[in-house]
Amino acid sequence: MKSKKSEGKLRTEPEKPKLKVGFYGITGCAGCLLSVVFNEDELLDVINKLDIKTFPFIKEKDTDEYLDVIFLEGVVASNHDLETLKKLRSKCNILVAMGACATTGGVPTLRNFQNEENFTRLKYHKEKEIDDLQPKPVDSYVHVDYYIQGCPPDKKEILHIINDFVMGKKPYMYSKPVCVECRKNKNPCLLEQGKPCLGPVTRGGCNAICLNGGLMCWGCRGPADGTKENFDIFIQMLKDKGHGEVFIHDRINTFQGWKFKEIQDAKETE
Repeated sequence: MKSKKSEGKLRTEPEKPKLKVGFYGITGCAGCLLSVVFNEDELLDVINKLDIKTFPFIKEKDTDEYLDVIFLEGVVASNHDLETLKKLRSKCNILVAMGACATTGGVPTLRNFQNEENFTRLKYHKEKEIDDLQPKPVDSYVHVDYYIQGCPPDKKEILHIINDFVMGKKPYMYSKPVCVECRKNKNPCLLEQGKPCLGPVTRGGCNAICLNGGLMCWGCRGPADGTKENFDIFIQMLKDKGHGEVFIHDRINTFQGWKFKEIQDAKETE
């Protein structure tokens, strides 16, 4: 016969298993991974709910386990990068491209718009695995599920997407241009001052941090939704304000030239 005490006990739900997560980097400066590290205080509660299998600087040993989420920084610039990328994509459910290099190709893709002879002397010739490739963002080779833009990515944005994964929610990807946030912050429009700000064609989500500090937007977060239709109009507007075509394309190419090239190529095939 059960005692009254035992009959009064509440049933407890089994503890939810922690998400198996890995942080990785290919060719890059490791600044995006450092943005995660510098989030230590804010991320402490969330990290305790993750099972972090590998993280450069912290947990160097890799794992062969299949992971729930992989965060990847860096640009694909070598055969070794490409091999690593394909391996990581095959061993995770969700792949998150983190930072400008991974999401748009970033500064390294500037090489794609230069004379190849300028780089010949810098190439390695001893090992095939380190033969360089034309630098491209991660989604040029594999499917990417989510993106965390920026150079470096915003710490709060990293925190939000990790917290969404922990809670089982689909992360929200901001799609409006930087100008929307800039107006909300009541910043004066730099374009009206004749400055080559890329806010109208750049994806927001950064709270217009550069413009809040009096700097121009250089487009590190990649093209905003609708850029395909507005790109030519935007370039013409910059020309009308006295900026030369070479200067305009050099400015755009600094962070997101490869993505704009994809937009232009798509328009030509329509």
